Amino acid sequence: MTGNSTDESDDLPEDPVLRRVLSDSAYDRVRVERFSHFTQPVPRKLLVQSLLVGALALALPLYLLYPASAASYLPTVDPAAASPIVLVVGLFALALELGTAALLVGVVVYRARNEPLTERAAERLFTTETFATYVGFGTGGLATLATVGLLTLGLGGEPMLASYVETASTGPFRQSDLGVSVRTFTTAAVVGAVAVTLGHRYTVSLLDDL
Repeated sequence: MTGNSTDESDDLPEDPVLRRVLSDSAYDRVRVERFSHFTQPVPRKLLVQSLLVGALALALPLYLLYPASAASYLPTVDPAAASPIVLVVGLFALALELGTAALLVGVVVYRARNEPLTERAAERLFTTETFATYVGFGTGGLATLATVGLLTLGLGGEPMLASYVETASTGPFRQSDLGVSVRTFTTAAVVGAVAVTLGHRYTVSLLDDL
């Protein structure tokens, strides 16, 4: 009997894609059969998102590094009081990353609690994962890059900011009515990055038990 079990395990394909095709899991089969630009497992996607959220936390250290010549283009040099308009893009990015990360965690939780899934349920779950991934990596990723890129302009001081204002007719650091300071935004980004990292570890443990 042991010999038969060994023979059966030896007959299993080594190719991970083929393993998923032949898997008893409807979700694994759907992930292979349906197209997506992002084929990474959910935990790896969450790890990337934690890095994107963590990048938003650079707002405070970048603001503190601005040279004195940039002061005339800032609402205030105090990051606890400054609420530049660039944070509108940053908050949009943060909301997208945290929202889509929550969806990805939800996909794994639902799968862990309801396996074996029907083909229909697996397709819906894959659609949810794909939607969250495209929004998080696409729209959220671009918004994150835009936020960090605009924040780094301040490092160039007055020459860089003057050139930007001349080109865009407005500055990224004018005071907004958000009521969210650079320090508050950074704190939220740090907490968010930690939360997504914990979500990554949680999904790893759930998938290991499947």
